Amino acid sequence: MKTLLYLFLFSITGALHAQFVEKPFKKLVENERAAALKRLLKQPLANTGNYDVKFHRLVLNPSLSSRYLSGEVTTYFVPNQSMNTMEFDFNTQMIVNNVVWHNQNLSFSQTNNRLIINFSQARPSGVLDSVKVSYQGTVPNTGLDSYTLTTHGNNVPVLWTLSEPYGARDWWPCKQDLNDKIDSIDVIINYPQTAGGQTMTAVSNGLLMSESINGSTKTSVWQHRYPIAAYLVAFAITNYTKYTVNAGTTQAFPIDNYPYPENLADAQYYAPSHLQVMNYFENTFGPYPFNQEKYGQIQFGWGGGMEHQTATFIVNYERWLVAHELAHQWFGDAVTCGSWHDIWLNEGFATYSEALTREALDGQAAFDYWKDYVVSDIISEPDGSVYVQDTTDVWRIFNGRLSYNKGAMVLNMLRVKLGDNNFFQAIRNYLNNYKFQYALTPDLRQEFEAQSGQNLTEFFNDWIYGEGYPTYTIMVTRIGSGLYDVQVNQISSHPSVGFFEMTLPFKFTDNAGHAYETLLDNTSNGQHFIVNTGFEVTNVFFDPHYDLIKGPTTLNTVLAVNIINDDKIDLFPNPAQSFLKIKNDGISVKKVSFLTINGREFLSIKDHFHNIDVNRLPKGLYVVKIETDKGIYVKKMLKK
Repeated sequence: MKTLLYLFLFSITGALHAQFVEKPFKKLVENERAAALKRLLKQPLANTGNYDVKFHRLVLNPSLSSRYLSGEVTTYFVPNQSMNTMEFDFNTQMIVNNVVWHNQNLSFSQTNNRLIINFSQARPSGVLDSVKVSYQGTVPNTGLDSYTLTTHGNNVPVLWTLSEPYGARDWWPCKQDLNDKIDSIDVIINYPQTAGGQTMTAVSNGLLMSESINGSTKTSVWQHRYPIAAYLVAFAITNYTKYTVNAGTTQAFPIDNYPYPENLADAQYYAPSHLQVMNYFENTFGPYPFNQEKYGQIQFGWGGGMEHQTATFIVNYERWLVAHELAHQWFGDAVTCGSWHDIWLNEGFATYSEALTREALDGQAAFDYWKDYVVSDIISEPDGSVYVQDTTDVWRIFNGRLSYNKGAMVLNMLRVKLGDNNFFQAIRNYLNNYKFQYALTPDLRQEFEAQSGQNLTEFFNDWIYGEGYPTYTIMVTRIGSGLYDVQVNQISSHPSVGFFEMTLPFKFTDNAGHAYETLLDNTSNGQHFIVNTGFEVTNVFFDPHYDLIKGPTTLNTVLAVNIINDDKIDLFPNPAQSFLKIKNDGISVKKVSFLTINGREFLSIKDHFHNIDVNRLPKGLYVVKIETDKGIYVKKMLKK
């Protein structure tokens, strides 16, 4: 949602470059608005858990010269239990004229942004019913940008709505909690045919079924026949120019674009890249979820984009922004986060999907550049979790560093950990299993675990619920011909996580053009790994493609160490069962380390070398590293 252009903006066209928008005044405004929003959003939502919304018909009569709006909303619902009252979220500053049920006027009250309706008799559980609310008023300006009337071009009026997370109640009575999707909606908009000397067009969710003119009033009827969350219902009105691009890798559907006339050429310029992104997402995530209707891209004047279902509102048509908002049709619209605590399921996925288009369409270097920039933003502060604790603060919910960037990079690290096949298949499973439903973070974890067979509890505890990031100190030592000991240590930037488990990418190269890349599963501090490259290494690269969230790394290497292969140091008995002796012929032994073939250090001895107790070692093959005053000896030992 609300992809803010001032969060970050950069594009890659040919040579890599970054363009960042930093405006201190805008930051000041953000802080002032955040304070007001904190006060506003501490107000409770309505108690709406006792009924299931099946259908809304919105009849809206907006002015284009003021914030005045009248309308009526007919709601078809099924009670989940016997109920005498029902509640809607609705701003108390809007005036409810009447509430009608079966041609009867019902009593109602408005308090604390709730509309409470009293039935004359209890409504039985499981029986379809309906109620109609008629209302009017000047839509309040709550600071949420939920209902905006402004101008563009040559002083032409433009009206739009933007309701995420809590703004829908400002302009229509609805159910704003994330526990029930509306099965389908009609949006009927009656508005001035002309304004500012221009012909007006209204756009909303779904398909345009009809347009008609009665005197100076134009009526547009839109229908959407997919489940939808209340905050994704939207409409916009101005003198739009429409153009269409045909899309669909399996099912044909239109991409309908509604730019301002003065921006038509720019929108058309970017259109081919939009089709590329749509095709990539369909091939990667599955068919566009709403392909029986349309995908709309409607220009508005807010500083970014908002993924209204089938009707994205967008400030411009640049590819990176289009990709982010389009991805939301899968992540956020078809599958919606079931709590604002879990907003990263919307925003982290959309941000990472935008990055994936860089990888697919611009190449590895562009993708690496993006990751490097994003990580620098994430580690600019030592704290902060992906999971949102305080959902009364809209600016914490939509925190660019955490919900967007850190969420995206955690997905990238899952991709590294699980591999591409498991990663993308798990995502497709998630989208299929929760299609048109709400989902929570444990639901996503379950899909990744089911597909990969891995237990990801610790990973999610560290990277989703925990705060901060690790900073690594790594030592790479040559211990044989083409054989290297990699020791990994880390410190955490935040006390909520003592140790970050992660799969670590390394790349080893030589001067002849050989390269060896490997992944090391880092599960404990001070862990050793044995890496067999097959050639003599001259350079070691940790995280060569910027895949990890991490602080500045200290990487030390000893690649020309003297490895001694004579028989002055030997092990016996070998295989060993209980005790191991070292023959040293007068050479001073300083330390003996027992490492598994995959590098885990099981035992380290600094004295009493002549009779070493190996009972505690599990059965298997070990690399024994013997550090002496003459150099390092490396031997192999079999534990019976």
